[in-house]
Amino acid sequence: MALSVHERDEASEIEERLLTLLRAELRGRDLKAVGPLDAVVTRMVASIPEASRWSQTVGPVYTTRGLSKWLGISRQAIHQFVQQKSILRLTTADGVAVYPAFQFDDSGRRLPGLREVVAALASGVDDAWTWAAWLNAQLPGQSTMAQRLRSGDLAAVLAEARADAQSWIAA
Repeated sequence: MALSVHERDEASEIEERLLTLLRAELRGRDLKAVGPLDAVVTRMVASIPEASRWSQTVGPVYTTRGLSKWLGISRQAIHQFVQQKSILRLTTADGVAVYPAFQFDDSGRRLPGLREVVAALASGVDDAWTWAAWLNAQLPGQSTMAQRLRSGDLAAVLAEARADAQSWIAA
């Protein structure tokens, strides 16, 4: 599908802004020390979550391949994190595993307290899509639960997770 003139102009502006920021970040660095540039570029691009049709609910997502490249870990390590519920994996209707970007910070660190919150939510419903939507819901004038976790508000988020889980059971 061809891009409209407006879409091409917007894409060019974004590309130029990206290159400007990249140049500023690279200024003064010894680029010979970074290793093969194609590997560096691959990891940089892998760190960018993909827009998806699920973005309205859970925000941008990573694929298993993208997440593995970005974090520099194996698929098996990702699977272990999923089993421990310290990373949420969502499976799309067509069987594709995706990982909501909100559960990672810019450095790839996992969302603190996620395991405890998911355990509380799971007492009400055992569905990763529901958990992700709950964590990423933006209420007017409020932070998302994921943002609150990131800021260290685990106790309050846990209390709300337990209350909501109980209301799901009662419904």
